[in-house]
Amino acid sequence: MKTRICFLAAALACVPAFAVEPPDAANDPTVLAVQKVVPAVVNVNTERLVARQFSDPFEDFWRQFFGQPRRPDAYGVQSLGSGVIVDEDGWIVTNFHVVRRASKINVVLADTTQYEARYVSGDEKNDLVLLKIEPKKPLPFVEIASDKEPLLGETVIAVGNPFGLDHTVTRGIISAKNRKYVVGDVTFEDILQTDAAINPGNSGGPLVNMRGQLVGINMAILSQAEGIGFAIPARRVANMLSGWFSPEKRAQLWLGARFAREEGRIVVTDVQPDSPSAKAGLAPRDCVIALDEVKYDGVLALERHFMGKKAGDVVKFDIEREGKPRSVDVTLTALPKFSASDLMLKKFGAYVQELTPDLADALGIPVLQGILVSDIEKGSPAAEAGLRRGMVITHVNGDECDTMDQLAEQLVAVKSGDEVSMAVFVSERRGRFTLQRTASVDLKAR
Repeated sequence: MKTRICFLAAALACVPAFAVEPPDAANDPTVLAVQKVVPAVVNVNTERLVARQFSDPFEDFWRQFFGQPRRPDAYGVQSLGSGVIVDEDGWIVTNFHVVRRASKINVVLADTTQYEARYVSGDEKNDLVLLKIEPKKPLPFVEIASDKEPLLGETVIAVGNPFGLDHTVTRGIISAKNRKYVVGDVTFEDILQTDAAINPGNSGGPLVNMRGQLVGINMAILSQAEGIGFAIPARRVANMLSGWFSPEKRAQLWLGARFAREEGRIVVTDVQPDSPSAKAGLAPRDCVIALDEVKYDGVLALERHFMGKKAGDVVKFDIEREGKPRSVDVTLTALPKFSASDLMLKKFGAYVQELTPDLADALGIPVLQGILVSDIEKGSPAAEAGLRRGMVITHVNGDECDTMDQLAEQLVAVKSGDEVSMAVFVSERRGRFTLQRTASVDLKAR
C-alpha cells in the first residue's frame, strides 16, 4: 500500500501545474454596459438669468432632496446636471428641474464637443424635458427598455456628472418600485428607488440595466438618508417621448394615433376620433408590423418615419389584428386649426382668452403672456380642480402656453378621462396685500 501511494504521489508530481487565468475585466458585464452607455451621457449647463417673482414649488424639492438652501430671487449662475441621448439625431432627455427657468442651455458630449440646446417640450409633473441639439454626425444613444420593468433587486448602473465630475459611474440595485413622494406642491408617483449613489449633478442622467438599456432617469436622493435615490421609470419616459415625437408635434401633420412598445411589439394605444387614422380603419390594440414595408423595433424610430412626410402622403401600415395580418393606408393631412376656446369649454368647462399686454395692465397682472381664465362653469372639471376666474394659464403639461394656438395644440388629442396638468399664475387680494404665486392644477377631461 505504501508503495502504491508513493508511486501515485510521484506521478502527480510530474503533472505540470496550470495557472488559473483570472477573468478578463474587459468582458465584465458592468464594464460592457458602461462602455455602451457613457458615450450617450451628456453634461447639461444652464445659464439662469430669470428673476423669480413668485413662489416656486421646486424650491422645496431642492431643499428636501438635496439639502440645498433656498435660492435667491434673481441669479445668473451655471447649474450642472446630466442628460441622456435617446436618438442619433441629437434628441436628449433630462429632468425638468435641471433646466427650469433657464435662459440658455448648453450641452457637453462625452467627446467634449459643446452645443447650445433647444428646449422642445417638457412635463413638470413627470419632471422630464426633451432637448434638441444639431450634431454634425449621428450620435450614440441609449436604447429604452420601455416594455420591460426592472426586477426588484436587479443590478443597475447610474451614470452622470455629480458636482461637475464628468461621467461618474456607480452601481447598485433596484431597492423598491412604485414609490410615491410629496415635496411641497410637487408630487412624484410611480418612481423607482435605488441604492446606486446619486448626487447633485446626477439629475437627468440614465439609470441602466446590465444590458446597457435605459430603465430610468435619475431624479434625486434624500439628503438626510444614505443609499436612497429615485429615478423616473423608463416606461413613463417612453410614453412622454411618444407624444413629443408625434407627427402633430414635430411635423404639423395630423395622424391621430399613439403607440407604445409592449412585450417587444409596437401597439396602437389610442386613435383620435375623426382623425386620418380613424377614417382609414386603424384601431387601438393593432400591432404595427411595418410602415411602408419598413420594420421598426422602437416607438421613437417609428415616429421618425413621419418627419419626412407631407400633407397628402399615404403611409401603409402593415398590422396584425386578433392574430390576422392586414394592411391599412392612412392619408396624412395638415394639422387642422382647432379652437382653443371650444376645446377648453367642451373638455373642461372653462372660458378662456389670450392675455394681451393691455389686458394684463388693465387687470394689474404682472404676467405679460398666457391664457386668461375669464369664467368657469359650475360643477365642471375646471371648477372641481380649482381653476378660477382671473387665473392665467402659463404652461400645459410642462410646455409654455402663450397663445391660443399653442393651447389648442396641447388639448386636441386629449380624450375623456385624460388628466392635464396646468401651471397657473394667481394674483389675489388679501387685505392690504396682493398675493402673487404659481400653482399646479390637474384637470380631468369630461
